[in-house]
Amino acid sequence: MRTNRHQYFLDLAHRCAHQGTCLRRNFGAIIVDEYNTIVSTGYTGAPRKQLDCTEIKKCWRQDHNIPSGSHYEKCRSVHAEMNALIQAGKQARGCTLYLSGYEVPTEAPTSIWPCFLCSKMIVNSGVKTIIMRTGASEFVEMDPVYLYQMRSREALGEGNI
Repeated sequence: MRTNRHQYFLDLAHRCAHQGTCLRRNFGAIIVDEYNTIVSTGYTGAPRKQLDCTEIKKCWRQDHNIPSGSHYEKCRSVHAEMNALIQAGKQARGCTLYLSGYEVPTEAPTSIWPCFLCSKMIVNSGVKTIIMRTGASEFVEMDPVYLYQMRSREALGEGNI
């Protein structure tokens, strides 16, 4: 059975997530232009030519009890969104970013949305829409500016922006 385009690109993003090298949670990102052509892909992983957590067989954040959603600067990995945006460059303008992730120990889908830093990068890239998998066949479509404002309130503890 043929899937709709959102499900198709989310499935591809999920496949990209399986290239990730994080021991906790992996994500895949696909940037697609207005003609439904893939502009770039990205997954969670260490910078080029650097050791990743699967190679060293440990996670520094996990070993030091760093809570999920905080202190991303203490992680070897570059986020999938960042990697896709870096690859796309200016071609990301006006595109849709698809994001899918899973919990490594259980393979369960995760519905965690882009972090504050990624949300800033997505807004500045000119991406028009973000579509994030929230379950096996469920997804949320969001304006990048709205995501940024939501993450900004969480990160900075501000009320209405």
